[in-house]
Amino acid sequence: MNTIEQVFGPTSSAPTGQPKKELGQEDFLKLMIAQLKNQDPVNPADNSEFLGQIAQFRMVSGIDEMGVSFEGISSNLYAAQAMQASQLVGKDVLTQSETATLIQGQPVEGMLESAEAATNARLLVHDLSGALVTSLDIGTIKAGAQRFAWGGQLADGSVAPDGEYKITAEGLVDGELTGIEVSHFSQVQSVSVDRENTNVLLHLANGSAVGVSQVREFK
Repeated sequence: MNTIEQVFGPTSSAPTGQPKKELGQEDFLKLMIAQLKNQDPVNPADNSEFLGQIAQFRMVSGIDEMGVSFEGISSNLYAAQAMQASQLVGKDVLTQSETATLIQGQPVEGMLESAEAATNARLLVHDLSGALVTSLDIGTIKAGAQRFAWGGQLADGSVAPDGEYKITAEGLVDGELTGIEVSHFSQVQSVSVDRENTNVLLHLANGSAVGVSQVREFK
């Protein structure tokens, strides 16, 4: 017999109803010794074959050990992320969202981001029922990110009541009306941990919950 499989084959079948055992390190060494004892003296096993089998076993064993190590690293990173996220409570974070909270004396601040320059750009402010509250002309914006702020001013000079609003943006790109990505600052009110998916969520004042990786900026 010249291979481990040949030695292992006739002895690997388990009794009916019993689970098949996996080949462990001790079993592997026993099979290696059996292979040496049972090899054909006229046609001995090639040394390179032995080395290949040993390398293969070490690789599989190493992968298992790496898996355990990676699980430990993942847990440590997860714990560190949760600790860092808790320090954001009470701070304003910038995330991609159309919903913003207007509070008297605190203008809605956010960011417009366009891959290309746009002309005749404007902000559209709707209430949660979908009714248009006001629109704000921005003019021309360059490609990239550009900040904006809305203090609640309406076209007639009055101020919109405090509450939740949906703010979107649009402009002309190469003559075609195109939506512009909007991000808002919102205060982090609490942090929760999703242990099943190993994710840390920030619960914001605008009612949304976002992952830490979704935060673009904080202040």
